[in-house]
Amino acid sequence: MALLLASPVFNRAGNAKELAKLYQIILNAAPDFSEDLLSKEKVYLQIFPDKQVVHRKLDKLMTDLNKVLRVYALIKRYLSDSNEEQQQIDWASCLREFGLADRSKQTIAKIKAKMEGEKAESLELYRTKLMIAEEEHMWEVTFNETKSDLNIPSLIRRLDFYYHNYRTDRANRYLLQQKVAQLPDVDFNEIGLDAYLKESVLLQISQKISEVLRKDFPSVEETQNLMLFLRDSEQNLSFLTLDHSYAYLRNSCTFLINGGNLEFIPILHEIHKDNLERGYFFLHGKIQAHAYLNLVQIATRAKEYEWAVKFTDDFKELILGGDEEQFFHSLNKAQCLFAEGNFEKALDYIPDAPSSFSYHHVVRRLELKIYYELRSDLLSYKVDSFRKYLERTAPKMIAATLRTMYNNFLNILLQLSQSPIKDKARSAKVVKRIEEKKLLAERSWLLEKARELG
Repeated sequence: MALLLASPVFNRAGNAKELAKLYQIILNAAPDFSEDLLSKEKVYLQIFPDKQVVHRKLDKLMTDLNKVLRVYALIKRYLSDSNEEQQQIDWASCLREFGLADRSKQTIAKIKAKMEGEKAESLELYRTKLMIAEEEHMWEVTFNETKSDLNIPSLIRRLDFYYHNYRTDRANRYLLQQKVAQLPDVDFNEIGLDAYLKESVLLQISQKISEVLRKDFPSVEETQNLMLFLRDSEQNLSFLTLDHSYAYLRNSCTFLINGGNLEFIPILHEIHKDNLERGYFFLHGKIQAHAYLNLVQIATRAKEYEWAVKFTDDFKELILGGDEEQFFHSLNKAQCLFAEGNFEKALDYIPDAPSSFSYHHVVRRLELKIYYELRSDLLSYKVDSFRKYLERTAPKMIAATLRTMYNNFLNILLQLSQSPIKDKARSAKVVKRIEEKKLLAERSWLLEKARELG
């Protein structure tokens, strides 16, 4: 403790020297801690010789010393050998948050390898396994490539093991305490979810989100109710909880838009702007790549072109994990130019094959739309190429609903490209086909192109 107080790293306050003196005086009085030696008058004169006594000055110094002592005790406890696993998990979390994905995964792999040899069960073991599963889940969320289960089944399994063991152990402790104290009977097994809903706004929101997500396409009313409930409950929720809840709301709006409710495009754009301003898209000042793309996608569909261009340029240096070969910036530039009708230039900005397959279909769909607008002879070849990709590669990587959306997009696009212009009957037929498709990517753009035929 004396070494810590002597360090300008940990003890950098304006009264650092006085704090060290006060601690040494207390130390010198050990182990008896005589009231005479530690009287305020004597201590004050040793620390502030030849100075007039100032009321509460010593009290302030004692409070500051207590803070430093508390920091020392907490650091010593955290860095103890018995807490090594927690330290390693926290270190993996730090690496992940700063975009060092490979090193974060390596750290977690080492912890798991060490735990594989641990056969003796304990609450502590289950808790550690839960924390590892949670960190693996957060890694998947941070670098989400939309092809995995985000480690959620494993996380829930680890949570259940820890929860049931911990809960049963504490219930048993209560039963034991009942043997020696007059305590009411409590049937812990009959306490259900409904008993907690009235007391927890967070649980109520989680339930509403669950009801929305259980449906293939949520209704407009359900999404609006979730939006209103979330706004009315904001004052009762933490920043992190609001961050997560708004992420679910944004996804719900996206599902509605994909289902043909295009009136939600400007609504989602306004939610994006609000959430961006409040910092919900950021992690240590960085923005995730998929959010960087999604905000521009929706902004251009809402015809907010200037906002989309400004956002693309203002945030290009803030992409979590960096922007290798400027892939995301180029893709956003291409999207903005396409939305403005500058098709030739947009094609120039289409980036090369992405490092992650999850963005492959985003690039290809935009490229196909550009070739359609240019009436290019290459369109049919590009459609065939994308279809083969969906048939051969995508089944292992992309959810069935997304594959259906992309295949339907390709089918409608070919129908549009093969339709004569100024044919009202053909236009109406294609519009009807689009409206009948529940799963269809680029619905609003396809509807616009189909109506142009007539």
